[in-house]
Amino acid sequence: MVKEDLPHLYGRAAKEVTVHFDSAKSHAAKYTQNWMKVNHPRFVPYYHWMAKSPDVAPLDYAINGILKKYLADRKATTIPGLSKVIQDVRTNFDLRIIRKSLSSWQGRVQKMLDRKGDHVEID
Repeated sequence: MVKEDLPHLYGRAAKEVTVHFDSAKSHAAKYTQNWMKVNHPRFVPYYHWMAKSPDVAPLDYAINGILKKYLADRKATTIPGLSKVIQDVRTNFDLRIIRKSLSSWQGRVQKMLDRKGDHVEID
């Protein structure tokens, strides 16, 4: 991903991209973390990642589902078409949704802690 995808997507700016992984074991592995330190130091190390819970990640519990719906509704079939859809979504996305999801974050984290890391359902 770092050697091929970032340069393809960002060109010369690839070295300026900050990489954040999910919590897959291969991403948290010492080998991967050390490789990133040497080859692409602009990354978020595993010890700064959120808990392995989509219940406490605002992108997971609020925003990704909406973005997926927009993308599914538009059915882009080409890379330029996908780029246009993403740009349209970004331009028209209701910032109140983001603000609401971020303001609920502390309560979500507390509920997850109270449940000792178990799944949390919150409306």
